[in-house]
Amino acid sequence: MTEILSSTDAQGVATLTFNRPDALNALSETMAVELCSRLDRLTQDPSVRAIVLTGAGRAFMAGGDVNAMRAALDLPAARRTRAIGKLVRHAQVAVATIARSPKPILASVNGAAAGFGLALVAACDVAIAADNASFTSAYNRLGTSPDGGASFTLPRLLGTRVAAQWLYLDERHSADDALRVGLVNWVVPAAELASATRERAERLAELSPVAFSHTKHLIADAPGRTLDAQLLAEQRGFLACASQADFREGTNAFAERRAPRFPIRTEEPKP
Repeated sequence: MTEILSSTDAQGVATLTFNRPDALNALSETMAVELCSRLDRLTQDPSVRAIVLTGAGRAFMAGGDVNAMRAALDLPAARRTRAIGKLVRHAQVAVATIARSPKPILASVNGAAAGFGLALVAACDVAIAADNASFTSAYNRLGTSPDGGASFTLPRLLGTRVAAQWLYLDERHSADDALRVGLVNWVVPAAELASATRERAERLAELSPVAFSHTKHLIADAPGRTLDAQLLAEQRGFLACASQADFREGTNAFAERRAPRFPIRTEEPKP
């Protein structure tokens, strides 16, 4: 039986591939449960240094499974709410897990990213897209408001006005559009996406896990802090990093004019 979410692991990089290509990788409840489970395990696995999310076939992810949600509409109100609510809750848990992940998560967008697919790209730490990728919110077209943290991440990435345009109008945006507004970090020819993703993921896997975790939390928490509070948080983070073996390795590597080699740990660093 074909896995609905396949995974590979090499050189500290774990890749999760949404594997419902005939349905453009639409998020079913089964896939959502599996995504939450796999992300939870991988973010806690010390041997995994970076995680890649991508899709099989022509799409990254074309949002939630609309056919399943349509089927639930004929259920009594309480059952309908439970059925659709389960899918939304699992999607939200996946995004929250990404936000808490102490290791970098890279979205590799190989085609359409719509609805929750768009939200998932925005939730990842960095993103790379094929030049034929496309992005749309699709929520208003379905008569619903966003999920997957899109109303939180998109205004922070794109700015409030641009995020409003993307979420209200359901326009189809190109990979170059996504690069211009800051949704993705890199755009590469479609034929080079796999190799370019691997190269970026391996670079992320070489980062100091301690430094990455602190830096991620500093970036995420900065909008809610005053400058003085952020400066204090930076000071605490720097000193916490300086007490770890990675700082010793990094300073030695600097003095010896070589690339640092941060070791794999038996447990994850705490920010």
